[in-house]
Amino acid sequence: MRNLRPVTLLMTLTLLVLSGCAEEEPQPPPPRVAFVETLKPAEPEPEALRFAGEVESVTTTELSFQVSGRIERILVDEGARVTRGQPLAQLDRTDYELQLREASARHRQLQADLARRRLLLAEGILAPAAIEPLEAELVAAAVARDAAQRNIGYTTLTAPFDGVVAQRMAEPDMVVGSGTPVLRMQDNQHVEVGVDLSENAALSIPLGPQLQAEGQLVIAEDVTLPLRYKEHSTQPREGSRTYRLILQGEPPADYNLLPGMALRVSLQRPAAPSQQGQGHYRMPVSALQTASDGSHFVWLAVDGQAQRGAVEVLGVEREQVVIRTDLGADAQIVVAGGSKLSEGQPIQAKQRN
Repeated sequence: MRNLRPVTLLMTLTLLVLSGCAEEEPQPPPPRVAFVETLKPAEPEPEALRFAGEVESVTTTELSFQVSGRIERILVDEGARVTRGQPLAQLDRTDYELQLREASARHRQLQADLARRRLLLAEGILAPAAIEPLEAELVAAAVARDAAQRNIGYTTLTAPFDGVVAQRMAEPDMVVGSGTPVLRMQDNQHVEVGVDLSENAALSIPLGPQLQAEGQLVIAEDVTLPLRYKEHSTQPREGSRTYRLILQGEPPADYNLLPGMALRVSLQRPAAPSQQGQGHYRMPVSALQTASDGSHFVWLAVDGQAQRGAVEVLGVEREQVVIRTDLGADAQIVVAGGSKLSEGQPIQAKQRN
């Protein structure tokens, strides 16, 4: 009998433990995570129009000497990048240096003659009229000396702006006249893009500084550059009913955009005036739910619970549903996982990035 007491005690304790476990209530499931967004008014959105564009150089300039002579050196090659003021070519200066020496000597001689005559004038030997012609000759000699000095400066051809040497149009030892093209330069700090607009596009696109545009290089689709308005033609191009639009932008650092390269140009056309009334909103398609009777609704996040909200579908625009509802613009709608929710179900609302 003594040996049965410990066993009886153990069984009693076991029953008490099992009885206590049976009385504990089951833990409720954690709230379901629901991604939400705020309803957005169904305002009309701008439309992107796409056109074929072509790269053009902002400035293409033919450079020439302002004096004639024999080209002694051309200091740059085609395709070379140069900076403003950099020497590009040099004429033989021998003849112009001789002209400067002659003009300087003539000027010094006239100065000396004039000084002597002024001494004679002071002594009363010469009349004032004898000095006046010499003074005029001295002025002319000074002008000739300065012109000779200036011509020596003109024997060096320099870059008028930062850019690229597009073409060498002359070679050393060639004799060129004043104004004969020697080099062709292009401005590489900016690029211009030409676009031909149809009549409809020219009518509806804001042709001015407010125009928003972007270019995408056809042969390298990952290369894009913002573009801004520069100018446009007011007369159609000959043989077509299109109007030329010129856009301007900065070329990407790692690519050489050259004239003639093709781009896809996107232009923003402002949205048309809204024809929709109050209570019209836009939301993702994933937020729309369909009831068994065919009506539509959305799930709302209200005080940590899922709550139905009735909506009327007006249409679909660019993967967005346009609805009419009285829920209000600040309503938080569930945009992911709504098919697994039920009325009053606890949810943890999170904003979708």
